[in-house]
Amino acid sequence: MENIDSILKAVQEESKANGLGGWIFTNFSHRDSLTDNLLSLDSGVVSTRRWVYIVNGDGSCTKIVHAIEKHNLDSLPGEAVSVYSSKETLLEAISAKTDKTKKYALLCDEDIPVISTVDGGFVSLLTGLGISICSAGPLIQRGKGILSEERILSHERSASLLYLTVYETWSYISDSYRKNRTLTERDVCDFILSEFQRFNLITDHPPIVAFGKNSGNPHYEVPERGSATAEKGDVIQLDIWAKDKDEPDSIYADISWVGVYDTSPTPEVEKLFATVCKARDLVKATIEKDSIGNITGAMLDSKVREIIINAGYGDAIKHRTGHGIDTNCHGSGVNLDSTEFPDKRKLLEYSCFSVEPGIYFDKYGFRTEIDIYIKDGKPVISGSMFKKCPIVVPQTKLLTIS
Repeated sequence: MENIDSILKAVQEESKANGLGGWIFTNFSHRDSLTDNLLSLDSGVVSTRRWVYIVNGDGSCTKIVHAIEKHNLDSLPGEAVSVYSSKETLLEAISAKTDKTKKYALLCDEDIPVISTVDGGFVSLLTGLGISICSAGPLIQRGKGILSEERILSHERSASLLYLTVYETWSYISDSYRKNRTLTERDVCDFILSEFQRFNLITDHPPIVAFGKNSGNPHYEVPERGSATAEKGDVIQLDIWAKDKDEPDSIYADISWVGVYDTSPTPEVEKLFATVCKARDLVKATIEKDSIGNITGAMLDSKVREIIINAGYGDAIKHRTGHGIDTNCHGSGVNLDSTEFPDKRKLLEYSCFSVEPGIYFDKYGFRTEIDIYIKDGKPVISGSMFKKCPIVVPQTKLLTIS
């Protein structure tokens, strides 16, 4: 019940600070997996009728359920239960349990799609009743996007194992080069997945392994058959993310490393990579110089973009600088984004997010990615708490064959 306790606290704090009426949740047939996750609801329970759950600003909770599914919210706190059996009685119950003079938060945000999961019909229903709504972005940040001390440890473990995976993977790649053995993207992808299995990690999607021109595609997917074969001098992009397979509510880590399938990179590639590293490292330096209460995800993304643009590579930017991380790889916390889906939420203690600037061209591209979390007001690069790997974190030089 860690999530619901955080939700109750966040709503009460926002109510005291800004007069929020509460946070309204709803779901139908488990279509909104984020809501089920936030409220720790069993996705296997039959749910053929809409239910509504209101966390009020005073700390009380209201359940509105259908007559044939009266017990679907029994696991949640709250004594006040309204049972409906028609649209008319549903509307009456919602109207009676809300204060029209106050705003209510919903999982609905025009800028942050990852947290905008409530269905449009329900939004229309509430506005039709004269209920004012606002984004639950700041609330979900506190309720799910902020990690506990225990979850930070989970994230650290995931990160350290990913770095070990990168080390083992590059050793595998180097061995193929030295033995003049044919090496495909599929070979490397399968090797990484075997390492995940060895380390008891799970991922929501296979890793990105991109050779040569394929590295110019930020979301390249390795085909099952006919994947590219490594050629001398190829840029190789590795992007891997995973979390503990058996630990309940384990936390993801997400990292990207870049190498060259040769004993040394070209001066051009080395220069481009140095620019991306400079942009990446600015994030940590910026947070260290300021108070986290003053820093937004949009602000950090803007600063990163400025470095890349000033270096003359503005047209090579294809995505934001980073995303929130929690039980989902692309989590509910602050995104480092000023352009795609501007995130004006402020960094808070135990925020966790990726930092992954990249530049992409037709012949190749690359990004370098680390994860950062905030502890005691300071940024911490993930992956250093557990067993150290024989690689430098964060990456400062391109991986090469040695």
